Amino acid sequence: MTREQRDAAKQRVVALSSRLDAIQTLTENMSDQGGIEIANIINEIKAEIDALTKRIATKWEFLFNFKGGGWNSEVAYTKEDAIEQALFKYGHPDTQAMCQVDTSTFRVSTPSDFDAQMRGFY
Repeated sequence: MTREQRDAAKQRVVALSSRLDAIQTLTENMSDQGGIEIANIINEIKAEIDALTKRIATKWEFLFNFKGGGWNSEVAYTKEDAIEQALFKYGHPDTQAMCQVDTSTFRVSTPSDFDAQMRGFY
């Protein structure tokens, strides 16, 4: 998830929560078929809010390579955050530092990718 996607998801949660509150207030005393349908819509909105909230709150492990060889990982909410963290730790990729971060190699860690990287240590 990128920062832009995460920000959009946050805005969607706020909008859905606001709509949900308004619907619940308007339909508190409904008991006919329309009320049942609205209750179903409310449940769908709650499920979407829960899913988005969980996704927003999830940090991911991002693997990346160094230009001179080797790899490491960063845990962050977004790829952009992971890149910033790595650059803060290891320096900008254009410097002459020993560990030059290759920003084009950032990817979400998968079990198979992580295992493949770890095989280099065994």
